[in-house]
Amino acid sequence: MEISTHTQLSDESAWSPLSHHAQVLRAPLFKSESTQGSHIFHVISIMDFPPAGYLPEPARTVSLPTGAERARQYTVKPYDVLITAVGTIGQITIVPEKCPDNWIPATNMFVVRFRENQKDKGRAYYGLMKSDFGARILQELSHGSSIKLISKKAFSRVPLPPCTDDLLAYFITLWEQQEDLYTRSQKLLQEALQVYQAVPELARKGA
Repeated sequence: MEISTHTQLSDESAWSPLSHHAQVLRAPLFKSESTQGSHIFHVISIMDFPPAGYLPEPARTVSLPTGAERARQYTVKPYDVLITAVGTIGQITIVPEKCPDNWIPATNMFVVRFRENQKDKGRAYYGLMKSDFGARILQELSHGSSIKLISKKAFSRVPLPPCTDDLLAYFITLWEQQEDLYTRSQKLLQEALQVYQAVPELARKGA
């Protein structure tokens, strides 16, 4: 499937800033506080990002005071796109549909949340930023000598092509291809890891 002529990424006449389409969030640092009645939150880190597909359950947890209202302001929602913006720039993942309400992002990443049609636009944006186009944009935005980082303000101003039906369909097709290939690769990996389990047990000499 190809992008039709009127949705080519090179045509920038109708592009508009990311902030026109989505909310961009960056969470503060949350430290664990072991108090009676505290709530457990899973903190999303770059180590949780899979090579492809949806984000799995984050490994690290923090214990926050009862209520933890500030943390709840930053819990991720289905089809949020997460992009690392400090240190290792440009790692990308997307939140699954069935996401608990206690996952919060680490402070080194942006959360991009589309205001409408989150599922299709989220997957399309994920694909766009995974492409060479997205990698180039993130590289151009990054600055800093020792630790690279991207300004939230500059990131929010990045122009995006119009979300036409053709463009969305194109990236959704690519998403489905990626999901299929990644699922098959995981199955092949499991098969590869089990190859030597077929070797019969050898009796130790002299036993």
